[in-house]
Amino acid sequence: MTEESVVPASRASLSRRTVLSAGAWSIPVVAAAVAVPLHAASVATGAINADGVVLTFPDANLGGSSELSLSGQITFSSATTAPTNVTVTFTWAGAGDNAGTDGIWVYAPDSTIDGWTFVQGAPNDGLYPAVILQTTVATGTTQVPVVSRRLGSTSNAIMYGEETPIGGFAAYDGAYTIRFSAPGYTDAEIVVPYTQVFPD
Repeated sequence: MTEESVVPASRASLSRRTVLSAGAWSIPVVAAAVAVPLHAASVATGAINADGVVLTFPDANLGGSSELSLSGQITFSSATTAPTNVTVTFTWAGAGDNAGTDGIWVYAPDSTIDGWTFVQGAPNDGLYPAVILQTTVATGTTQVPVVSRRLGSTSNAIMYGEETPIGGFAAYDGAYTIRFSAPGYTDAEIVVPYTQVFPD
């Protein structure tokens, strides 16, 4: 079969009905293409960076505990375009001799992160499965301070991971997971382990 005989045959097979049918199939394709950007609008357009957050253990001397204090700030990859709620969630997972513990003890009185409000957990010498704080930042914000204090001092711990009593000592081994989240931004999560050193 020559090339000249193939071309007219395939053109002849395109009837008016075939063309109309092809046109009908293109309508859902266009509709689907339009729907994607509408869905994408709810997806995070930026990210939170927690590299600037410093977690320290003020009582980390020999036999000390997983007491926690914070300093530094989180950073948004792009400035907020409206007032935005930012949340920080703390959880604790025990390890080693302290495996199976999952609570966080919050010191009282006056434990706080400057400018943040407790949503779950409270500075009342109580134990919580998770501790959550929240703040609202203004339009155009690129950084949010994360500075903890208790009794007015940034050197005092505000909380610690639940411990297990073992032979007259309390075992504190484990890790904090700290997650920062805000609408329109990908969460930032930092995991900081604590390994206790018992006195000889």
